[in-house]
Amino acid sequence: MARWHRLQVITLTAIILALGLLLDDTVVVMENIERHYRELGKDIHSAVFDGTKEIMFADLSGTVTTMIALAPMLFVGGYPQTVFAPLVGTLLLALVASYIISVTAVPLLSLYFLSIKNPILLRVEDAFHSVVSRVNDIIQSMFASIVIAGVKFKSVALLYGVVLIALFVTSVKIVMPVVGQELMPPMDTGAVNIKITTEANLPIEKSEAIMKAVNSIVQSQGKLLRLSGSIGSEAGVMSIGSGAGVDHLSIVATYVNRHEREEDIWEIARYLRTEIAKIPNVKQLVITPYGATALASIRASVDTLLSSPDYEKLQEAGVEVEKAMNNTQGIISVSKTWDMDKVVYNLEINEQEAMEYGLNRSDVTAQIQMMLRGVPVATFPKANSMDYTVRVWLPQKQIDDFKTILTTLIVTPKGKIPLNKIATVSYSKEPSTITRDGLNYTLEVYGDREKGAISHIMANLEKEMAKISIDPSIEVEQIGDEKQFKASAERMVGAIIVAVVLILFTLIAMFNSIKISLMVLFSIPLTVIGASWTMLAIGYHVSMPAMMGFMLLSGIIVNNAILLIHFALEQMRAGMNKTEAMLESIKIRTRPVLMTAFAVSVGMLPVAQGSAIGLERLAPLGAVAIGGLIVGTFMTLVFIPLVFVWWVGEENIKKV
Repeated sequence: MARWHRLQVITLTAIILALGLLLDDTVVVMENIERHYRELGKDIHSAVFDGTKEIMFADLSGTVTTMIALAPMLFVGGYPQTVFAPLVGTLLLALVASYIISVTAVPLLSLYFLSIKNPILLRVEDAFHSVVSRVNDIIQSMFASIVIAGVKFKSVALLYGVVLIALFVTSVKIVMPVVGQELMPPMDTGAVNIKITTEANLPIEKSEAIMKAVNSIVQSQGKLLRLSGSIGSEAGVMSIGSGAGVDHLSIVATYVNRHEREEDIWEIARYLRTEIAKIPNVKQLVITPYGATALASIRASVDTLLSSPDYEKLQEAGVEVEKAMNNTQGIISVSKTWDMDKVVYNLEINEQEAMEYGLNRSDVTAQIQMMLRGVPVATFPKANSMDYTVRVWLPQKQIDDFKTILTTLIVTPKGKIPLNKIATVSYSKEPSTITRDGLNYTLEVYGDREKGAISHIMANLEKEMAKISIDPSIEVEQIGDEKQFKASAERMVGAIIVAVVLILFTLIAMFNSIKISLMVLFSIPLTVIGASWTMLAIGYHVSMPAMMGFMLLSGIIVNNAILLIHFALEQMRAGMNKTEAMLESIKIRTRPVLMTAFAVSVGMLPVAQGSAIGLERLAPLGAVAIGGLIVGTFMTLVFIPLVFVWWVGEENIKKV
């Protein structure tokens, strides 16, 4: 069944990216047609036909490999597919359209535009072409000189190899760990979640007073769009795992968007955290930006689940884990799902004494309930409605005073006696909420982050956890962002591996050569260097969007290698040796390679900036693609020619 996607941040981002990809094939075809017309001196019709024909195979190969690189995301499953399937679907349609337009509409339009003979336009074009040609010649000469030095001198080639390996190892082993990992980048939604836990036995009037104080602080911080709050759970509504009593307050405050206020949502949250903590009777306070976790099912960025058949041991372990989290750099708003602070009062009846006065347990409890809860004494009707009940009970001051209750007279067959004659009151503490997983009690100790990488935070937490002692019978599991990141990263890595394998098989089918295919794939690892250093420079972390950017980059970067290698193979068939053929390829193909790289990068720039509301979540995708593409393109123009010259055998070139 067809699945339709609405216009939202993901699909609109795909349209932005598609604008850059649409230029990719068009630039390559148009540049080649222009070269045949201007540099080779052919007539318009011959230039259009020969230019399109010459580049059509390389153009098709690049389009197919890019589509293959993205396609596995449609079937990877889980969270990555849910988020990125609309983006990938839009990009695949854009790539198909790009190729069709480049080999049909572009050649036809070229016949018209190249035939324009306006003198002013021609003079402007000649002046522009003169400047661009000089710059292009300088760049071509630079890359050609670098390649010639590597071909002629083994020591220079060895130096190139050492530098490349050093850059790659440094990027993977040093830069990437420093960059850190996270499931999704944080986003300024303009809303904050405020969850307050008061003392367990606090009356609802006190909770209402706290709610009013919190609302006043929230309103003082800036212009609000919406403000809603609740105390406990709504009566009569069934909740599974989310019920709460009057000791739990929940507030959601939505401020104007980040372009209309001076402070970001994390600064607002820090201010609220400081001020609300000063309110009396606030035991636990959790303030996080709305959407702080990528999935609503994740309670917090850092969430440690403790389970044990003994809830007293669980409470002790929870205290220790809470201390560890409070000492962990990067974790804020640490809290627990429950605490051993609910006071329960027990009425202990001396049944032997009660029997002497002709009472049993039910007689005593019935009279106490009458005192505490009241007793209906009358009703009066109301038209078309249920009758009103009149209930009488003791004054609230007497109900709240145990001494008064114990001295209250109760009726017995032998007369009235004070309650303390046959009963006493004791109290104990128990969990404010009981949660289970199977047969074990569970306790979650959780905290949030602001913008730090979750991998760095978890590493810090592990160090702090090593300093505490937890009973061996208690099971400890991390169920926050880290767990979901690992599950999603496994799917993404699997999709990347499948994409690379499919690209390899496709290249083998197109080039009829395993060597050439592996040579093209060699360009993919070169992008890791640029991508990692770009994330480090900008301050982004490795996340799902960043990995999606690498998949997109893998498909785009091989286009450059295909353009170089395909043209070199054509020149070798024309009689050149492999070195001359590759140098000629550098001379002819450097300009379209750089043009497509910069055109695609400019198209992705709005995504990398993340300036639009909600686009922060996808900004690493654009940053990875831009950094990896620019650096990878320059490295492709150096190392792909060198590998080609070293590895390709001239005697077998006719089979390719």
